[in-house]
Amino acid sequence: MNNPILLLFSISVLLLALSVSPASADILPPKKQISFGISGEDVVCESGMFKVTKARTNSVSCVNVKNVSKLVSLGWAKPVNENMLNDAMSQLNLSSGTINQLIITPIPSNFGKESPKLSVGSYDFVFDVCASTQTLVSPSVLIRSDSETKRYELPETVLPNSCVTSALIIKAANPDSVVASLQSKGDISKSILSISEKVDSLSMQLQDAKKSFGKEQTDDNTATGLKIIELRKQLNAAKEDLQRLYFTLYSPEITKFVPEKLSFLGKSIDGESATKIIASPSVSSPNSYNVFFEACAGMKLVRLPVITITSDFESIDVKLGEKIAPETCQMSSAKITATEPESIFVTPAGNADSSTRADELDMEIDDLQKQLTSEKELLKTLIHNSKRPDNFNEQLSMHVDKITKLRNDVISAKAELSKILYLTYK
Repeated sequence: MNNPILLLFSISVLLLALSVSPASADILPPKKQISFGISGEDVVCESGMFKVTKARTNSVSCVNVKNVSKLVSLGWAKPVNENMLNDAMSQLNLSSGTINQLIITPIPSNFGKESPKLSVGSYDFVFDVCASTQTLVSPSVLIRSDSETKRYELPETVLPNSCVTSALIIKAANPDSVVASLQSKGDISKSILSISEKVDSLSMQLQDAKKSFGKEQTDDNTATGLKIIELRKQLNAAKEDLQRLYFTLYSPEITKFVPEKLSFLGKSIDGESATKIIASPSVSSPNSYNVFFEACAGMKLVRLPVITITSDFESIDVKLGEKIAPETCQMSSAKITATEPESIFVTPAGNADSSTRADELDMEIDDLQKQLTSEKELLKTLIHNSKRPDNFNEQLSMHVDKITKLRNDVISAKAELSKILYLTYK
């Protein structure tokens, strides 16, 4: 295709097709991700979309997976990994779950309701989101009527072969026109679950390595220390990948990690501290030392422990990747260059504000999730009650209002927490 006008027209048609793609829009756009500090290499695309690099500007873009080959052949995008493209294509036809409509009822007058809403053309829509054989992480639902279209993202994870009830308000001239469909997010859920499994596996390996580490300076201990350094590096990298996905999804599912209660030095714990255990010469390079240290929490949990190690040559920050429970310690290690080993010191990095806020958000999310679950149970009881009360519509609207508000609060809190965690592990 040598005609530049025809080439431009072809590309424009393809890109126009992207704008009407039915894929859900709950992942942050590439430009927005980059504005938050995520590199082009780490940008995440919507389900049904594929990341390419523009040939002219060398910037990344998310395009419909069906159009990738054509855009590459036209010279608009650089060549892509064919195996990854084929895998993305195979995900298009996978059925991740279904939507079951439970009830749709017009919103009554404001009498007996918590908040005013327009009753004309507004309906309370209650539905179940059901997963097939694959876990759905923060499933996205597209609800359409003859009057409006809404995208609704659940803050919960739906386990295989199970359902979660939810509800929202939608406007419609004819309630029969309301249709809900589950947006394909199978590849996103698959990525999150895969990385989560990797994090769990690395965490277990790291715990085992820590347990096998002794106090004496021996060849076995040196090898174990190097293994701990490498495992912690891999664990932090995996957690960064996981939190980046959650952050771009804007509805993170926080994985809880139970810290190992260790006390290598046998001293009483007096507030948050970090203490050097030993600095042994590294065989890999001169003036390089493997520093083994203990990080302890005082009366409060340290949500995001970061330790600063300094020497007469450099200073490094070590991100432990695991929270430290109150009045417990964790052992870890790192490599640092120093002229004299006596110049090596270990101290907390002083990120207490981020750690405290993350801890607060953890508790806030847990409380909101409990309220949301309770409210959904009340809603299910109401709609499945064979003897509906006289004020059924008013009660239904009240529960839908509460569920909508709680859902938004959960997503907002998770977004803030995910950003803190991502910036910590970055």
